[in-house]
Amino acid sequence: MKLLIIGGTGVLSSSITAESIKRGYDVTMINRGHRKLPDNIRLVKTDRTNFPYIKSQIEGSLFDAVIDFLCYTPKDAEDSFSFYSKFAKQYIFISSCAVYDKTIPGIKNEDSPKGLKIWNYSTNKWACEQCVSELAKESKCKLTIVRPCVTYDDTRIPYGITPPYRFHWTLCARVLAGKPIIRWNHGTTRSNMMRVEDFAVGLVGLIGNTKAYNESFNVCGDEMPSFNDVLDVIRNILKKEIKLVDVSSEFYAKELPAKAGEILGGRSIDALNSNEKIKSAVPEFKQTISLKDGIAKTISAYKEQNYQKGIDWQFDAECDRIIKKWCKQNKIATKGMNLKFVDYLGNATYKDKYAYFVNVNKNHLIARIIMKSVSLICRILKRF
Repeated sequence: MKLLIIGGTGVLSSSITAESIKRGYDVTMINRGHRKLPDNIRLVKTDRTNFPYIKSQIEGSLFDAVIDFLCYTPKDAEDSFSFYSKFAKQYIFISSCAVYDKTIPGIKNEDSPKGLKIWNYSTNKWACEQCVSELAKESKCKLTIVRPCVTYDDTRIPYGITPPYRFHWTLCARVLAGKPIIRWNHGTTRSNMMRVEDFAVGLVGLIGNTKAYNESFNVCGDEMPSFNDVLDVIRNILKKEIKLVDVSSEFYAKELPAKAGEILGGRSIDALNSNEKIKSAVPEFKQTISLKDGIAKTISAYKEQNYQKGIDWQFDAECDRIIKKWCKQNKIATKGMNLKFVDYLGNATYKDKYAYFVNVNKNHLIARIIMKSVSLICRILKRF
């Protein structure tokens, strides 16, 4: 099999690359080359939108499948399918189980109603699906739509709102330091959760699979744990009780406006999806790694890799700020919550302390004045 991957170093795409190489596939990757890549691939080092250069590198090639992990808007999808479908027998679009209207209760199959209006990610992914489906009607290239639910790997702990990937030790560090973790809906929200190693078996099994042509698939796990289940696993692995502060979803969304749609639409409503269709098309697909074992692998990876990128001080400060504000409004005592700067790994810099200070005090007038003054001084120093 000849495979073309657009992206290739993210949580999902890394697993697909690894599984494809394991099966002996000929893999070409279009990537900016900022991260270490596997040896057994051909790299076209460029931005994904540099179509003239990409064409010069793959002209004359015919791939069994192209997989684009980087489409988030209908324009992305239109440009990608229109270009890459000329070089492939099958185009695999990575969508999401977020496309379903989760306000309608129940387990979602591939034909369930789509579009969750309160979450732009949901509406955009659904619009992307509609776009590529229309384009595929006029193309010889076969279309396959893949919808993951919650997936995780060595860089991610699957707990609702978290720092960027590779900074997830921040969550564990807070637990170990006796700081509270923010919880909403009292931790009862549930979703399919699956390690990427299992996910990859399902997706790669769709490559060149005639049952996958012009079809869509939920590629998700059998387990449907709650966020409380995730916290229980973390508690048992770290052997440390977790302090929790329960906030309302609406308050949390208001305090993190950039993540409001994700909080209200993605993390506050159950995301329960059927995987019967993918099991029928790819018999070898199944969940082999439990939530307990999967998170244990993630936490071990952080310890073995020097905590990867370390602490996300913005996330840490935002947590402290939101907890303080919620507790003040609801007359909850914060004594013993340790809501202050903590040098978790013993290597914090003045820059880290400043980042924490900026974000924990961003709504305070005096802090804003200090931040603007520091910014002005830095610009002056840079100029001279």
